[in-house]
Amino acid sequence: MAMAMQRAGAGGSVAPCRSRIPSRGSAIVVRANFFSSRAGTATGGRITGRAPKLADPVDFDSVGFRFDPANNRWLRDDRFAGKFDQTLATPRSGTPYVVWPAIHTLLVSKGLRSVTPEEAQALQDQGWTIVDVRLASDFEQVHAAGAESLPLYRFVEGTGFWDNVKKAAMAVGFAMRATERDPDYQSKALAALKKNQKVILMCAIGGTLDTLVDLRKGVKPAIKDPERAFGRESRSLKAAYELINAGWSANNLFWVEGGLQQWRFQGLPTEGTKA
Repeated sequence: MAMAMQRAGAGGSVAPCRSRIPSRGSAIVVRANFFSSRAGTATGGRITGRAPKLADPVDFDSVGFRFDPANNRWLRDDRFAGKFDQTLATPRSGTPYVVWPAIHTLLVSKGLRSVTPEEAQALQDQGWTIVDVRLASDFEQVHAAGAESLPLYRFVEGTGFWDNVKKAAMAVGFAMRATERDPDYQSKALAALKKNQKVILMCAIGGTLDTLVDLRKGVKPAIKDPERAFGRESRSLKAAYELINAGWSANNLFWVEGGLQQWRFQGLPTEGTKA
C-alpha cells in the first residue's frame, strides 16, 4: 500500500505507506477477497448483506494509491504498492489518522457488507444493535428508533494555534463547530458494546465501497469512475475500520446504505427531539 507524495494544506501531511495498516493496538495484515458483483442479500431467509461492486481485484499486497492534488482526489496506482511503511495522515489540528484508501482496502479485504434500511430494521428485530456514529448532538435531535450513540467524531478539544484556526474557520465560514476524529473511539466502543457484538453502523449518508458506478442499470454496463477509485468515504465505514481493529469480525458488522437519510426516506421509525 503506498502513496507517491505528501498531502499538504490545512489538512496536514500524509506519510507514504505500504500494505500494513497500523492501528492503535496492533497492525492488521490481511489478504483480500475479490467481489465481482453484489451477492444476494438473503440465504435461506437469513440476511447476508451485499458485497461491493469492484472495478478491479483488491489484493492487499498489491493495491497502491497516490493523491492527485490537481483534482483533489485519491487515485489507485498499483505502481506504488508495497514501497512505504505507513498509512497515516498528520493533520495540523487533531491526531494522526489512517487515510481513506487504506481503510477502503481493508474493509473490502475483510468482506464487509452493507444492508438496506429495511434489512437493518429486520436485523434489529433479531437482536442486532444499530450504532449511530454521528455527533451526539445530531443523535439527540433525530435517530433511528432503538439506536445507540457512539460518535466517531467529537468537537475540537485542542487550544493550539491550528485548533483555534479550525474553530474560527468553521464558525465564520459555515456557522458550525469544528470537529475531529475521536482518538479514543476503539476504547469507547469496547466500553459501550460487548466485543464482537452484532452491530449495524449508521451515519448520515452511508457512503459506499463500490468502485463501479451503475448509472443505467440493465441498460448499460457499470463504468469505472476516477472519483470512485476507492468508493465514497463515510463515518459509518470509518467506524467499521475502527471496530475491526478493536477485534470485531466483519461477519458481525453491517453498515446501512444511504444512512439515516435513507432510513427516514423509507418512513422507518425515528426518535429524538426533532423526530
